[in-house]
Amino acid sequence: MDILNLNWAEFERFLFVFFRVGAMIIFVPILGSRQIPSIMKIGLMLFLSMIIFPLVQDRPMPEPKGLFELSKFLMADVTIGLGIAYISRLIFTAVQVAGTIVDFQMGFGVVNVIDPQTETQVSVTAQLQNILAILIFLAIDAHHYIIQAIVESFFVINPFEINFASITPEYVLHLFTATFTIAVKIAAPIMAILFFLSVGLGLVARTVPQMNVFIVGFPLQIGVGLLMVGLSISFFTILVENEMHAMPVKFMGFMRGL
Repeated sequence: MDILNLNWAEFERFLFVFFRVGAMIIFVPILGSRQIPSIMKIGLMLFLSMIIFPLVQDRPMPEPKGLFELSKFLMADVTIGLGIAYISRLIFTAVQVAGTIVDFQMGFGVVNVIDPQTETQVSVTAQLQNILAILIFLAIDAHHYIIQAIVESFFVINPFEINFASITPEYVLHLFTATFTIAVKIAAPIMAILFFLSVGLGLVARTVPQMNVFIVGFPLQIGVGLLMVGLSISFFTILVENEMHAMPVKFMGFMRGL
């Protein structure tokens, strides 16, 4: 089929693909960054839509009888794309939360930098771990999981039976709460060492009252914290990589709940 010469019915079906892909591109990690030019995002939306459309054009799609029905079905497609992008962003949220917790324990709670992806202030350790997570994301081709999920959504989701009031909100809430569990797992080794260090400094303060523990403890916590951040990179890499490999399962759970 000539993608550039579509009749009105085929153009409507192409719009469903374009809006679903477009919502995913705008909010997905890395590609949805504000540093990516808008013209490049639009070009990528059209490119992916033109590749995906021939694969899914024979799938059952809504046949709206008016502008209102067309808008309703397009909003449903946007919601599906946003849901897939939201699930893929959760791992990066967990990384940033973990880095913030670590920096607070180390004494870097007020030392922030600008994250170029979101243009918000994040802690220095969170930014370091976020950059490592982005490199892992690209190294294992995790963005292919997201594109595959968009294609599979046309085969798994029945557009005539979409029901967002079913188990979907509960499943999304479960993924959201699991984000904090992942964050604690990432920060756990560093938090444990800093906790025992604080206990040790407390014992020193009780046994040697003449020593100014605050002056000694502050640089000691920073040094031990930075050392543990370096030593825990291998653990961090394994954990983040496993979570990214689990994304297809999470995508499928979300799509089957619709």
